Amino acid sequence: MTKQILSFFFALLCMTRVFALDVQQEVPDSKPDVLTDGNLVNVYGGWLFRGGFRDASFTGINPNYRISQGDTLLVQLWGGLDFQQEAVVDAQGNIFIPKVGPVRVLGVENRNLNAVVLKSVERVYKANVEAYITLASSQTVKVFLSGLVNKPGLYEGQSADSILRYIDQAGGIRDDLGSYRYIEVKRHGETLHKVDLYAFIERGEMPDIQLQDGDVIFVDRKRGDVSIEGEVSFKGKYELRDTNTPLSEILSAVVGGQRATHVTLVEPAGTRVGARQFAVTEIAGITVKPGTLIKVTSQLRPDSISIEVTGEHESRTEIVLPWGATLKDLLDQIVFTPMSDKKAVQLFRQSVAERQKEMLMSSLAALEQSVLTARSGTKDTAELRQTEADTIMRWIERARQVQPRGQVLLSDGYDPAEVVLKQGDRVVIPPKRNLVMIHGEVLFPTAITYTKGETIEGYVEQAGGTNRDLEEMNTLVMKPNGMFRSANDKLDSKKMVGPGDEIFVLAKPDLKALQLTKDVSQVIYQIAVSAAVALAL
Repeated sequence: MTKQILSFFFALLCMTRVFALDVQQEVPDSKPDVLTDGNLVNVYGGWLFRGGFRDASFTGINPNYRISQGDTLLVQLWGGLDFQQEAVVDAQGNIFIPKVGPVRVLGVENRNLNAVVLKSVERVYKANVEAYITLASSQTVKVFLSGLVNKPGLYEGQSADSILRYIDQAGGIRDDLGSYRYIEVKRHGETLHKVDLYAFIERGEMPDIQLQDGDVIFVDRKRGDVSIEGEVSFKGKYELRDTNTPLSEILSAVVGGQRATHVTLVEPAGTRVGARQFAVTEIAGITVKPGTLIKVTSQLRPDSISIEVTGEHESRTEIVLPWGATLKDLLDQIVFTPMSDKKAVQLFRQSVAERQKEMLMSSLAALEQSVLTARSGTKDTAELRQTEADTIMRWIERARQVQPRGQVLLSDGYDPAEVVLKQGDRVVIPPKRNLVMIHGEVLFPTAITYTKGETIEGYVEQAGGTNRDLEEMNTLVMKPNGMFRSANDKLDSKKMVGPGDEIFVLAKPDLKALQLTKDVSQVIYQIAVSAAVALAL
């Protein structure tokens, strides 16, 4: 019994600590870290090469495509000459048509292919011949991927395939060294094309490139980058193409937040670091150099906050208050009804819910570690532990889906004038209820009409009883204001339960390891207190 009470107070202490921490700090913004080959990807453009290009090959429908050796054409002639066949463009750039001879098509644009072939046919057949020629498939080529890609090598594709497909096949560009802005296509040692992938990302621009066997796609080193953080849609490294790049160009690419008001540049200058700050409306003409940290901030000071008010009242459901307003200021504006339970006002805060979720995840991770590292002395014990471990692991997965409510407990005798509200808070005015809800390890979880002087044992009996002795359970009572009280030693008390209360009957896990029993019980308490959910094992 002592261990049960200690577990309960430990859970309450955790929740209390959440409320204290909430006053001191906000939950940091989560950053969607993506891992590729074990390296953290936070480079602008790093999302390009995740397999979206490698499986899509050119189909031959591009009208600007120029016919090359190895391409397959579907040739159909009718009228004075009946001919239908697939013809491959030979090394001389010709296709051969019986009774006509070789027809040169090398370099002909796909859109003009029909007219060029028909003109050659009409040199032999002056009239009564029609032609239809289309590109069936482009030439298969092998291209070298060189430079700072993750997997340099020789890759196969179609001659009209985009260089994006080849780079994707090579595992993408190295985020630590490779450049997204300095990419070259080389043939016989000469540079044919220079490609800047940021132009593709930001404006959809991609040069029309036809590759040949032995071409080299070379990814050069990056010349420098800047770091971006704050009120922007992308946080991380942004590669610069020039030594001095307009700040407006960078912010336009990473989409500055609508709340952004100022930009701070922390720049290296020799052996020193200097900082400059500009209003977002004053950045025209400002350039940045490699190594600069760009911090986009919002220095707006709110003048008011909006609070959602739900439950039993006749006021507006959204009330606007001055910045720094307290719960008393809010309650003074609420029009209560005879059914409003003024003593059970509930306050919910998103940042509290996030901290409760973090703490729950931490407890579940520790429990999971305990399950996976538990040792057994005999084979029979090992088999028993394996069965228990499977059960607990399934329960842990269910527990991870629980969403804490984020309730700030307003204890008996609290002063609403001391509770400062925050933007996004939700206040609930519960109705007066003459019911008692009962959850958890009872036969029929239900709502029971309140009877003055009725004990917890009596309510449990009305709910069909439990599958074990009630004294072997962990029992909590949640008051209308959200506060929990342990009832393990007050099961027969006639003053423990009041109207509107909720009774939670929580099972004690029947495990062989005392430590696991304590850990599981603690998490069950934590879930009940933070989310008002009785999650049975």
